[in-house]
Amino acid sequence: MNNIQRLALASSFAALAYVMGLAPASVPFPLLPFLRFDLAEIPDMLSFLLLGWRYGLVTALAHWYALVITATGVFAPPPIPQLMKLTAVLSMFLGVYAGLWAARRLGRGKVVLSTVGGVLMRAGVMAPVTFALYYLLFPQIYLPFGKRALSAVGFVAETDLAVALLITGLTALFNAISAAYLVPLSHGLVKTLQKALGPRLATAEKQ
Repeated sequence: MNNIQRLALASSFAALAYVMGLAPASVPFPLLPFLRFDLAEIPDMLSFLLLGWRYGLVTALAHWYALVITATGVFAPPPIPQLMKLTAVLSMFLGVYAGLWAARRLGRGKVVLSTVGGVLMRAGVMAPVTFALYYLLFPQIYLPFGKRALSAVGFVAETDLAVALLITGLTALFNAISAAYLVPLSHGLVKTLQKALGPRLATAEKQ
């Protein structure tokens, strides 16, 4: 597969990710229902695993751009929520890449190590980013929203710092769970696609 074909496939994955995000198939995170588990990040991961990190980045950025230009800004103006989603995806990419590198060194554990890497990196990156967003950068927007979201599910946070810390912890848990199912599911889909399409598709760990 040449570079033009890879770019076309990466763009197709981005379009698929956007369309999947429109489908009413997401599941709210019970502890913070405004966070939702959806399958729209699977095409991003497929592009990364099948085509390599460069084309995975193309897919993720194109997906992000589509989200920005169609955003409604219900409680926060674009591109803030979309940047958070992009940061989560890219940090997961980095963790998966590190896991694949470790698996090559060990000669085993590709799925397990890349999943662990994705979980740790995504949760580890998004925790300080979330805290900064709520407590340092845009407290006038996010702290009132966070208080309402926590109260709706029965959490009591009496200070702004408590709100930011509780939201940060719950968001880190959400991101860890997201990576924990997205990475192995994407590996399974890659394996299926490779069986169907043959050796024309090079995976990220071979590049």
